[in-house]
Amino acid sequence: MSQEINKKKNFNIFKSHMRGFMSYSTERSATIKSVKIGLVYRIAQILLLSYIVGWELMHNKGYQEFDTVSSVVTTKVKGQGFLANNLTIETNLKEKSNEYFENLFSLKSNVEYHMLDTADYVIPPNEYNSVFIMSNFLKTKQTQDRCPEESTKYKAICQNDSDCENLGSAANSWNGIPTGKCIRKDNKTNIKIFSWCPVEDENDRNEDQLIRNVLNFTIFIKNDIEFKKFKKKLRNVLPYHTNSYLQTCTYHEEYDPHCPIFQLNYILSLAEPDIKEKYLMMIKGGVILIEILWNCDFDFTTKCLPKYSFRRFDTKETNTASGFNFRFANRYRQNNIEVRELYKAFGLRFIINVSGLAGKFSIVPLMITIGAGIGLMSISVIVADCVLLHCTKKKRLYQEIKELDVNSVLEKNFSNSVRL
Repeated sequence: MSQEINKKKNFNIFKSHMRGFMSYSTERSATIKSVKIGLVYRIAQILLLSYIVGWELMHNKGYQEFDTVSSVVTTKVKGQGFLANNLTIETNLKEKSNEYFENLFSLKSNVEYHMLDTADYVIPPNEYNSVFIMSNFLKTKQTQDRCPEESTKYKAICQNDSDCENLGSAANSWNGIPTGKCIRKDNKTNIKIFSWCPVEDENDRNEDQLIRNVLNFTIFIKNDIEFKKFKKKLRNVLPYHTNSYLQTCTYHEEYDPHCPIFQLNYILSLAEPDIKEKYLMMIKGGVILIEILWNCDFDFTTKCLPKYSFRRFDTKETNTASGFNFRFANRYRQNNIEVRELYKAFGLRFIINVSGLAGKFSIVPLMITIGAGIGLMSISVIVADCVLLHCTKKKRLYQEIKELDVNSVLEKNFSNSVRL
């Protein structure tokens, strides 16, 4: 008997769940004449409509289709650099004043200079969307021989030959192969290595190899772009830019914002306002990001002009591995001996980043935006219903009116007809 009752009870529970699952709710229209509810409803409508029209349609241009830019950049550097002969450079440059650096990089009439041109200081001659300008270097003339390792290398200092054993992975960062012998150098006993000798030692540097006049160099940036979807090709060299104009103009964000020729001094003044840091960048190297932005609207005009911005990309907060440098070498034979001139080049690396977006009217995104906006307008009904059903004194009555159970009404009508 109890099993039949449990089966019947479980069946009724299942039946109740199925009725709830298979039910359908339809919107019921009820007119509520209330200033409070009406005000909430209209305010919600106004806010949503303002968002749809003001933000989506006007600000985000929801009536346009868009295309991203495809770009090619070529650069050309011009300027004469001057390398002082028989001068020395001081250490502890961080402690020097701005006047010291200005005097250090200035040209003096009583000093003999060696002139450098583009082929000397632009390394390599061509790069993809970037250019490197050497402003300082360390030169070491070397031949393959046996010589003491640099003292700053890990485990390079020794007391006797037994210290040259069991070096492990320490020698991986050395300049050559350990020979197992010690050799004396500058009141220090270092491990002898087989390498290009003498090894590069920046701490022993005393020759001034700073390139003067770098701030007066100019970079000509030619940028050709295309918006494939709209079949539009543009360039930053504008139609009115003649050869005579390009020979005399330099970019200035206020007076000449469309000249494609940029003076290094002006770029650095925008990217690094600190005068001392600007000169330290030319001594230790640095990375500058040049951003070219093409934002075009082809609805009313086919013209579009680029905007340029400059900022320093490397960090200056640390002295460890600061700046930007790399090494390259030139080889030749002298007296039937192979000679290598090793250069550690410091300088300014300019990375050119081109980005952009173009828009043009299209009926498809307009219809999508309008459809999405109509869907958003239903939020005003939800807001008004929340206030009506939860924040009014007659919320119980409104809930009964809003949430009518059809089955209960049918059962009530059926019972009334039976009584009759």
